[in-house]
Amino acid sequence: MGGKIYERILKNSKDGFLKIKGYKNKNGEYIGFDIIEYNNSLIEILKKILAKSNLNIDNIKEAFSKKFDDNNQKIKFEEFLKIVEKNEFKNVSFGKISYGMYLNIDGYYLEEYFILIFKLNFEQEIFRFSEQLDKTTGVYFWVKDIKGNYITVNKKWLDEVGFESKESIEGLNSYDVWPKRQCDNFRANEKEVIEDNTIKIFEETFPFRDGDKTVDTTIWPLLDKDNHPIGTMGIAIDGKSRARFYENLNNNEKNFREITKYCDSVFFIRDEKNIIYMSPAYETIFEESCDYYAHEVYQFNNFFKNEEQKEGILKDYEFDKMNEGRAKAKLKNGKEKWIQYKFLPITDEDGKVIKRIGILTDITKEVALEEEKEKIRLDFFANISHELRTPVNLILSSIQVLKLKLSTLDKENYNYFSNYINIMQRNTFRLVKLINNLIDSTKIDSKSIEIHPINSDIISFIEDTCSSVLHFVKSKNMNLIFDTDIEEEIIGFDPSYIERIMLNLLSNAIKFNKKDGNIFVNVSVNEKDVVVEVKDEGPGIPEEKVPNIFDRFEQVRSKMKSEREGTGIGLYIVKALVDLHNGTVRVNSEEKDGCSIIFTLPRKKIEEKNDDNIIFKENKSNMIDIEFSDIYL
Repeated sequence: MGGKIYERILKNSKDGFLKIKGYKNKNGEYIGFDIIEYNNSLIEILKKILAKSNLNIDNIKEAFSKKFDDNNQKIKFEEFLKIVEKNEFKNVSFGKISYGMYLNIDGYYLEEYFILIFKLNFEQEIFRFSEQLDKTTGVYFWVKDIKGNYITVNKKWLDEVGFESKESIEGLNSYDVWPKRQCDNFRANEKEVIEDNTIKIFEETFPFRDGDKTVDTTIWPLLDKDNHPIGTMGIAIDGKSRARFYENLNNNEKNFREITKYCDSVFFIRDEKNIIYMSPAYETIFEESCDYYAHEVYQFNNFFKNEEQKEGILKDYEFDKMNEGRAKAKLKNGKEKWIQYKFLPITDEDGKVIKRIGILTDITKEVALEEEKEKIRLDFFANISHELRTPVNLILSSIQVLKLKLSTLDKENYNYFSNYINIMQRNTFRLVKLINNLIDSTKIDSKSIEIHPINSDIISFIEDTCSSVLHFVKSKNMNLIFDTDIEEEIIGFDPSYIERIMLNLLSNAIKFNKKDGNIFVNVSVNEKDVVVEVKDEGPGIPEEKVPNIFDRFEQVRSKMKSEREGTGIGLYIVKALVDLHNGTVRVNSEEKDGCSIIFTLPRKKIEEKNDDNIIFKENKSNMIDIEFSDIYL
């Protein structure tokens, strides 16, 4: 099963994939490699690099004969392999290929093999646009990178400016082409588009070969797959005024249709009520004629009324704002597809939004691929966690047997072996904690974690949990102060999960507290919730860390500080367990002023069931030892 999924992932990936095995000389330096496996996407990418229509294995090796860019330093491919092996990961740039396409390579080292992932920076639609616009008149088209360097232009632009070919403009900056006064204006407009991340219309004057020409220019941001700005694209239409611009828009609708009909994504233009234009790709993606939806936003919006987008993607946002995301669409024939959408406002010279451009892309295959990758990842973590648990449990059992035999030793040997056995036990508990966290985080990701609540007194439960760790707190020369404004509050909660939450928060409070500091646990109630606060007097959490503190693998301090080691999974699990109770969790913290974690639980009882008498019986001592195992005495 896993192998078939793996093969499908490689086959369908848009990124190039190459698996190789390197070989070294006597000095341990890489001098070559053997190709083990690659996919079709790699072949298509290398065709562009080598400008060849047919490729074989020797051609693939030829592609890596040039040097790579690593932080502006040129390195050989063999040097790249050495760095990957040492660091297990490395990203480099192959450099420019053609018309502004750049190739990035991610390298991974797994045992004795190298896995290389090849990614092109720009989507091919950009260059298809340029080719289609070569056939139109009255339209100037260009693409620039983030620094204002030209990537590609259309034929009309070349003719008016006086360049012979697209290759001759590649890499030139605006200041290499235009007078400084115009360039300053161009760059200011481009920066405005990038910073606001929206389409904008400007009136600009170009000093063309046959004289100055005032044109209306539409510029929009060019984003990579992670929605980071990497440049701009612009279209200019001849016109001396805004009114002329609108007239030209109508006159050039045929040109716009010619451009968009070659794109796999749906392009449409709408005002506040009506869809003015819908590109032909609509019929491919939504599998029906677009005539019915060509004018009514409401009817088209019905596709997206589902659990994820209850109000639909076209009505759920303000008309004058840019928005993007993904939603599941239910087609009339019963099929479901995942659609990635992006809506950009078009403003006039006064900043008023007059229309919106929408782009809809079918990402159903990509989502399915993501789900398959996620399933493989979850299965991997689940399997490895369970495989680790068995030997760790055997080690713990062996330690218990050794402890029983300690009593037969004399005092000197008892103290000697007891010290090492305690070290073994504490570090084994750390492994147990890590394995438990990995298993729980996998269950959380796969939404398979279950809650078993009972009706009980939450006040006394939290107080008992605090009392159970008092001896540990005192051993660190700290004080634990428990306070509550109510003596009893019966609510429904899962005892094992609430204890897990409290032990994790108390463990963090001890770990990050100042020497001889206090730990405060306060329980209060309001109209709707029970509020639990755990506060320490430590250095606090840096401001930049606070928004992400509940993310998985987020760590506050350096791994190099052993007294504050951790995996960064704990608070991620805390939030998930609180969410299971329909509660909330937040952090209040300022540097040098301690940290306070506050979580709430609803003041609700569960419906009692005769066949569900859950008795909470756990070895509390072991749980404390496990949760506190990464705090060194």
